[in-house]
Amino acid sequence: MGREQLERELERLANRLETMPASRIHEDVIDRVHATAGQIVALTQGTDRPATAVLPRVESSALAAQLTVVVRDYWETTTAASDDAAVAQYLIDLRRSLP
Repeated sequence: MGREQLERELERLANRLETMPASRIHEDVIDRVHATAGQIVALTQGTDRPATAVLPRVESSALAAQLTVVVRDYWETTTAASDDAAVAQYLIDLRRSLP
C-alpha cells in the first residue's frame, strides 16, 4: 500500500471521527482510537522519544487530531523498514469498528 492510499485512509477515518455525533463516542471508541495510535507510535522509528514517554489519552474532540499527529510523525521518521501496510490496516480496522 502506498502513501497516497495511507493518506486516504487517514482522511476517511479523521473525517468519520470529526463528524460522528458526540452521543456515539463512548469510552470504548476513545479506547480503540488510543490503542490504534499506540500501535502506530510503536512502529515509528528514529524518534528521540524517551523510553518513559506515554501517549496521552485524549477526549472525543481530539481523537482525529491525535491520529493525524501520530501518522504524520510516522511518515516523517520512517526508514526503509517502515510498514505502511500495517499502519493502513490499523486505520481500516479502526474505521470499520466504529459505530
